[in-house]
Amino acid sequence: MKIRNKVERAISNQDGLLLMELLIVIMIMGLLITGGVKTWDATVQQSRVNQTLKEMDQLSYAIAGNPELYNEGRRTDFGYVGDMGALPQTLQDLVDRPTGAVMWRGPYIRSKFTENPQDYMQDGWGNNYYYNRDSLTIRSYTTGSVTTPLTWITKKIPYSPNSLLRNTVKGNIKDILNNLPDSNNVKIRVSIKYSLNGDTWTSSTWPDMTGYYQIADIPQGNHQMWCAYDSTPSTTDTTDFVEKYACIYPGIDNIIDFRLTVSFP
Repeated sequence: MKIRNKVERAISNQDGLLLMELLIVIMIMGLLITGGVKTWDATVQQSRVNQTLKEMDQLSYAIAGNPELYNEGRRTDFGYVGDMGALPQTLQDLVDRPTGAVMWRGPYIRSKFTENPQDYMQDGWGNNYYYNRDSLTIRSYTTGSVTTPLTWITKKIPYSPNSLLRNTVKGNIKDILNNLPDSNNVKIRVSIKYSLNGDTWTSSTWPDMTGYYQIADIPQGNHQMWCAYDSTPSTTDTTDFVEKYACIYPGIDNIIDFRLTVSFP
């Protein structure tokens, strides 16, 4: 009888030990699962942040161009502003031609998914970006709202509206012998052709007695320029005509000099 009691107590103790071990294993598995869920959630959130930041860069380039794209020493990408001479009213303008915009050469950004052609307007959480034309900012509210600024992701396009749209081009004009023009500077005319609000414009000016000229309020972009010299301005004959393409960079004075192929009298 005593031996039987001892065996029963040993079995009972062993069962208790196994139950305790099982509970410990379940607890550890629960901790691992919880930690895995949190890690997965953090990974998903970071992926959405990365996607949103990348899309914001693409939207910024679509609007103002990519300053790192060059060919033969000349910047080649000025985005929507470079073609239109204006800022987009909405992000929709980057994909759909605005009414009457003859100089629009988009789309400037493309959807990644044919089944969702508007995905370029949506952040990693599926919410629409907020675009402020005056401050040139693009914002994602992520999972928050306008009342929770700590959750926002904001991209500032690295230019001001004035630096994109109102630049100065200036330079000097000399003849083939490096002589300055005479006092009758109406013989020389400098012109630049560019886009303004989606249409084509031309601005012209005449140099001073030192051969210096200046034209203001020119949007960024690659624009056609020319210098025409009429030895007898009263006629329609052009004695010399020099044409070149000017790369107008934002926020700086752009120097474009002309050297005519004739000599001034």
